Amino acid sequence: MNLPLSIARRYLFSRGNRNVINIISGIAATGVAIGSLAMIIVLSAFNGLESLVSDLYTTIDPDIRVSLERGKTLALDTIDFSSIAEDIDVEAAAPVLEETAFLQYGDHQTIVTLRGIPEPYLPYLHLSDFVIEGTHGLSEQGFPRAMMGYGIADNLGLFISDGYEGVKVYAAKRDAPANAMLPESRFVQKRIVAKGIVALNPEFDFKYFYTPFDFAAELLQHEGRASFIDITLKPGVDAKRFKEELSEKLGDGYDVKTRIELNDVIFKTNATEKWVTFFILSFILVVATFNLIGSLTMLIIDKKKDISLLRSIGQTVKDVQRVFLFEGLLITAVGAALGVGLGIILVLVQYYIGFFPLQGGLVEYYPVELELSDVLAVLGVVFLIGLIASLIPVRVLLNHRRLQVIVSS
Repeated sequence: MNLPLSIARRYLFSRGNRNVINIISGIAATGVAIGSLAMIIVLSAFNGLESLVSDLYTTIDPDIRVSLERGKTLALDTIDFSSIAEDIDVEAAAPVLEETAFLQYGDHQTIVTLRGIPEPYLPYLHLSDFVIEGTHGLSEQGFPRAMMGYGIADNLGLFISDGYEGVKVYAAKRDAPANAMLPESRFVQKRIVAKGIVALNPEFDFKYFYTPFDFAAELLQHEGRASFIDITLKPGVDAKRFKEELSEKLGDGYDVKTRIELNDVIFKTNATEKWVTFFILSFILVVATFNLIGSLTMLIIDKKKDISLLRSIGQTVKDVQRVFLFEGLLITAVGAALGVGLGIILVLVQYYIGFFPLQGGLVEYYPVELELSDVLAVLGVVFLIGLIASLIPVRVLLNHRRLQVIVSS
């Protein structure tokens, strides 16, 4: 049996000799527990917010997007679209046209980003859950229909219940004369009826106006061309691997991005905030471990007779140091087990049941998400800080010279 560990366990868990040292040890363990608990909860809350934000802001984004490195549109006959769509890893693929357009509805006007997509690809945008008025779709009885964000509808004063009055959509003519004065000679105008209004997030709600791909191609005079190719992968397919394979297949001149790369600002910002908070909480935990240093210092002073006995029976300086080093690590372990364990329980209860509501939010309860990497990171930092805090009094008070003084006294 490991004698130093056995002695350290007895010092910590013995029911006898309850004094101020035991109280300070309890306070030290409590400090570690509270710090660990706070770190687990805060990191899980950041994970939940990241998932919520990414769901709201990346819903309409594909797993993979292919565009030109230079130029606004690509010719569909220059890219083997059929081989992409029929790839074993691809669930669906579609050409997309995107351009700025001007809308007019009655006396109201607004500028939007028009996106033309084939209607069979619409379900992969997952917008059906966010339709607040009208229905989900881009056609009705063979006629083209539009879907738009709530902010656009609000700017136009448009309600689906108003009937079938169409929205006038204007796009700049590609071959318009530079000196043309009349609007008809500078813009292409088409009319389309709104079918659904979507409330997803502020960026979408005030920006995107969806139409069938053929409608957009005719309006924008881009027949046979697309702004980019959107690809939805089958479940379980590694997007990064697929991106590398597709980039190699397409060759130079094409820009292939994953969903994360399309929204790298959102993901990088969330990750930065999360780990900055993690390091701040780590510093707070360092302050909490001062109690551990005090506890070990008082324990060393209180156990002078035990130290003398250990030296007299042949225990080395390192053996004596290990006793109190193990004591500090045991206090850290107890605190970490309590804090991390309670933190995991609270996070799981919030995740599955919900007891902390989010007033006026997009979801009923504050989002949380527990990740194993966060638990391991918290445990690693807690034990590192506990080890350093334990080494300070052990190395300072139990070096060769001081031990000689203790034994001789």
